[in-house]
Amino acid sequence: MKLRILSESDCRRVLGMAEAIDIQAEAFSLLAAGKSVEGLRSFAASEEPPGVAIFNPCFLREGKGYGVKVISDFYDNDKRGVARMTGIVALFDGETGHPQTLLEAGYLTDLRTGAGTGLAARYLARRDSKVVTIIGAGRVARNQLWALAEIFDIETVFLATRSAPRAETFIQQMKSAGGRIPADIRLAASREEAVRASDIVVSATTSEHPVFDGAWLKPGTFVASAGAYTADMREVDSETIRRASHRVIDSRTDCLDHAGDFIIPIGEGVIVREDVSEIAELVAGTRPGRQSDEEITYYKSIGVPIQDLITAQHMARRAAEHGIGTELDIGGDAA
Repeated sequence: MKLRILSESDCRRVLGMAEAIDIQAEAFSLLAAGKSVEGLRSFAASEEPPGVAIFNPCFLREGKGYGVKVISDFYDNDKRGVARMTGIVALFDGETGHPQTLLEAGYLTDLRTGAGTGLAARYLARRDSKVVTIIGAGRVARNQLWALAEIFDIETVFLATRSAPRAETFIQQMKSAGGRIPADIRLAASREEAVRASDIVVSATTSEHPVFDGAWLKPGTFVASAGAYTADMREVDSETIRRASHRVIDSRTDCLDHAGDFIIPIGEGVIVREDVSEIAELVAGTRPGRQSDEEITYYKSIGVPIQDLITAQHMARRAAEHGIGTELDIGGDAA
């Protein structure tokens, strides 16, 4: 039995952001059509050292394959000089159950998270959006900007972060990326001024408290939060949720039960669960996206397993077609 192993550099070679955005549309279309069985996301926490392991399984019906992603988020890794988040995706044949491909999951996760926001922005952001505020300066934040730049003619980016070294790294990396990334990327002198001036505001943090005041948002702003992923984490305040005319999530099961961004305002009575749409419903056309230039819109993602599975399957298929990666004979064939 052969197992193909794809490194981060292998994954980068076979798939970029523009195609990844369209792949997210495919993934959410399958979700809307009931073509996938979403396994229950599970967490295993570590107190010493502090961290969490996240397990995301997904199964496609009709023998189309299945997979599981395992992500580790160990909070003290920055002090050790190693990446805080790491992970792998394992893909299996849907007819035989045989393991097929093992992929590095960091780039894949960053890519599909950014691409998911890009897809949501197609439905929820104004087409003439030109000014963006990014809150956070990590890998997720970089890919959020990359995705938005593929869709909009962005002219100015304000970066808000508490770490000057991370800000400098972000700005240098983004400016050197080329492509559609704008040259005007600057550290925000004031978070409030940046948010008030922006057409799109993106938060990519692991904050436990709101990172801006919803009263700062001007009419027509699209807000996306793609970082905080547990009930005690919260990137946006209840005022942002209240002001948004469209509140869209990647998964009702995950976001409404596990994301503080919604759990808290629902508990406060600001909204009810029925006020929230899934991105799959926008893709399927059963719920509307933005309908006027004055609306404030909001998208929250913590990641849906089918995004990982479909993105990984595309990567694996392209890698096999071009002979990319390392093949290992792992045995297990019938005697």
